[in-house]
Amino acid sequence: MLQKIRLNYFLIPLLVVITGSAASYFAQAGRTWYNTINLPGWTPSSFHIIFAWSTIFILCSVSVLIIWNRYSAQKNFGYIISLFIFNAAIIVGWNILFFANQQIGLAFFQAILLISNLVVLIVLIWKFCPFAATLLFPYSVWVIFSTILTYNVWMIN
Repeated sequence: MLQKIRLNYFLIPLLVVITGSAASYFAQAGRTWYNTINLPGWTPSSFHIIFAWSTIFILCSVSVLIIWNRYSAQKNFGYIISLFIFNAAIIVGWNILFFANQQIGLAFFQAILLISNLVVLIVLIWKFCPFAATLLFPYSVWVIFSTILTYNVWMIN
């Protein structure tokens, strides 16, 4: 028997794709500059960065869909969804700061904000759905790595 397909099965992934596309747009805008700055030898290739973010966006979509479809009656539901939206804005903002505006130091502090946002999300979600929270672990690891990378790029430039 087919379940009724909900609109959010399309809208949530669409919003994630829009977020990724906006971030990518600003990354491309600063690509020429990025190719001229000093980077640590352990900087991942573009392929690895694209693969990591694609995986992160898929896992985030699944996490939000689980929360939206199964836990919308939770006390903190609105707050959690607001944090996910804020998270998307932070991601796009980081790309604007780092690539478009070439403000590496500000981008580093934006990355700290992103880590904080993720920690709060994971703690809140863990209370009622550890699986949905666990889907955000790879994202957290990547953001911590990216924050360390951003700091190092800031220091050598």
